[in-house]
Amino acid sequence: MYSIKNLLGKRIKELRKERSMTQEQLAELIGIDPRNLIKIENGQTFPRVQTLDKLIEIFDINPEEIFKSEHLKDIEILKNKIIEKLNSDEKLVRLIYKMIF
Repeated sequence: MYSIKNLLGKRIKELRKERSMTQEQLAELIGIDPRNLIKIENGQTFPRVQTLDKLIEIFDINPEEIFKSEHLKDIEILKNKIIEKLNSDEKLVRLIYKMIF
């Protein structure tokens, strides 16, 4: 099970990589030491509010988007949620089947 610090760190890392940024580049843009960014991405520390504000601005996202991390949870949890959804939605099963095969 992941803590909010772990999930937020994974999300920040994901957003950074989507923008092809290094940890050093992002740390410089938000005004923190790269070692602090590494700790944030690894879920060891939680970013300060000012740091979160800068990240949201740099990534050009809505504030709630930085906390969208459901997809980063343990793969078994995700599989179970998918199976539950598929078991209750026949149309979705057919749609996914068409997409995959």
